[in-house]
Amino acid sequence: MSRVRTGRKNGRQAVAYHERLTKSDLQKVYRNLWFARVFDEALYDAKKKGRLRRGNVYGSRGQEAIIVGTTYPLEEGDFVSPIHRDMPVFILRGMTTEEVMCQVWGKAEAPTRGKDSWSHMGDISKGIVHSTSMLGSTIAVACGVLWSLRLDGKRDRVLVAYTGEGATATGPFHEGLNFAAVHKLPLIVVVENNQYAYSTPVELEVPTNTVAERAKGYGIPGYSIDGNDFIEVYNTMCAALEHARAGKGPVLIECVTYRLQGHADHDETRARQYRPVEEIEMWEKRDPLPRFRRYLLSTGHFTESELPEPPSDVVEEIQHAIEYAISRPDPEPHTALEDIYDESAGVSK
Repeated sequence: MSRVRTGRKNGRQAVAYHERLTKSDLQKVYRNLWFARVFDEALYDAKKKGRLRRGNVYGSRGQEAIIVGTTYPLEEGDFVSPIHRDMPVFILRGMTTEEVMCQVWGKAEAPTRGKDSWSHMGDISKGIVHSTSMLGSTIAVACGVLWSLRLDGKRDRVLVAYTGEGATATGPFHEGLNFAAVHKLPLIVVVENNQYAYSTPVELEVPTNTVAERAKGYGIPGYSIDGNDFIEVYNTMCAALEHARAGKGPVLIECVTYRLQGHADHDETRARQYRPVEEIEMWEKRDPLPRFRRYLLSTGHFTESELPEPPSDVVEEIQHAIEYAISRPDPEPHTALEDIYDESAGVSK
């Protein structure tokens, strides 16, 4: 079995920001967690049934606390750069479920008009920055966005860039983090440490006990936390946002988690060749959804009936968006040559 890392805090105990959350907030968080789970399951089901024939399905099952815990405390003017396991982030930050499903199905109404896949989209008006396939390079792109915002006098806008633990071993990751640290850019790097870079276990990726220790080389705060605990993710994110908004520079947050499915739909979850069954079963017991539900019930403010598994409106919204996307037209062949150049910049075809 690989050396599984379950996460620990680096430094002081986080402030209990979650105590400020109202019952209405907690209900929204619960719904958002289930939204991320049902979104994932619905696409896997569509792929299995042959209704989704384009590309692969990259799931986030088991990582929902990261998706919700890092986005819920953000403000309207903040930016995010989600990666392929963060598709619900696009919706939580302002895109419609129909838009995102059209992107998944490659439809003409998709943000990229059917020209690219999954997470390869963005909407600057909503603060969503296009990620890169080589995930470490996303950090360098994030620095460019933040530098542009600084030139425009918008120093308090934070950008949350997501990446995997494997990407922290690449050059652009370190170059970007170094630049952000030197210039004190309000960048929060969320490392989704799900134990494997495809099939490479974390002990063959990172020589230190935690990915967060990489922050020491740049003189910035680094936290290694339980990525399956919404409360811990939320509290750490709130502290990081305060640090970044105060002009103190970037923060690195390692969210230790586990992908309960394979790398994608073509990678069998319980494939014994690189993921021991007992390891998967151990992490299934740390599933963030039942953990948060138990927390809500422990507060005494919720009854069992107030916490359906899943909420029916979540299922309806996602299924409606899938049917909508399937019914929309595919892009016309001639559009393949459109939107390639920015003609307003004086570049001709």
